Amino acid sequence: MVFDQKILIIRFSAIGDIILATSPLKTIRNAFPKAQITFLTSAHFAPLLEYHPDIDRLIPFGVNSSALDLWGFAKYIIKQNYSHIFDLHNSLRSNIITSRTNSPIHQLKKPRWNRFMLFRFHVNKFSTDFSTLKMYHEHLGDIWKIGEDIPKTYLKVSQNEKKYALETMNEKEFMSIVPGAAWHQKQWSAEKYVELINQIGKPVVILGSKKDKICFKIANKTPLAKNLAGKTSLRQALAILSNSYHVIGSDTGLTHAAEALDISVSMILGPTSQETGAAAHLSKSNIIESNLWCRPCSQNGKRPCYRKTQLCMESISVSDVIQTLPNG
Repeated sequence: MVFDQKILIIRFSAIGDIILATSPLKTIRNAFPKAQITFLTSAHFAPLLEYHPDIDRLIPFGVNSSALDLWGFAKYIIKQNYSHIFDLHNSLRSNIITSRTNSPIHQLKKPRWNRFMLFRFHVNKFSTDFSTLKMYHEHLGDIWKIGEDIPKTYLKVSQNEKKYALETMNEKEFMSIVPGAAWHQKQWSAEKYVELINQIGKPVVILGSKKDKICFKIANKTPLAKNLAGKTSLRQALAILSNSYHVIGSDTGLTHAAEALDISVSMILGPTSQETGAAAHLSKSNIIESNLWCRPCSQNGKRPCYRKTQLCMESISVSDVIQTLPNG
């Protein structure tokens, strides 16, 4: 194929944010159908975007790259002579990499002031229709205008990967749960997950990393759960999600991945909310949350709760989640 121009998109991390960036990626592809689109991301998360139909080149960048490495890579950016650069991260790394190019740069502007007011004083200055997908689009330049459609997120899983998932589970129908999260404040309790799984009464697979201790706590207390935490690659986890009939989990990357694979989710929210990027985007998905004055309390949920009991999570019951399940 002969490309009419070259475009660079930058989003290094994390899993959920990269997945959400596939929405503006689609808008960029629609605006430049004959362009060569290159996506620059962290090497650790690059497998997420394999097989994506709107990406022509995928550049995995080292997580531990030094400032000197970044400065050197900026020379590569100059030589590529991109017609457009869409910096969907706006981090120190992305700024160093793009600092030496003359290519037009469309850069994400993060709502830092609004977040500060919301987290510290619980004054919500966000518009009622705010979403991370819309925020991304508002900084794409003139290729998107307010009121226009915002594409869904999208990830691609091959047929061979889907086959692997079915063989691994040895079940025709199963649900997946993603109980872990980078910060334990975003996790529903293991005891409630066990009660939930027992009430469902059907096979459930647990996905996560080997660091997610909650996965092992759940698996040790119910025979209905198959624990694959720490046993799958990122691509294998996506394949299992793609074969699930529903996914339950925290505000975490794999839950967002399920939606990008067009699988409905029940997302359990505690310290985060829509204003922090924690939202389900499919109409068939559901968010379970408590209406508390102290929510949200931080961008990613890492801020410790001032209460002895984390009420935003503890107040969510098993029946609250059951009601959101297909035929629940």
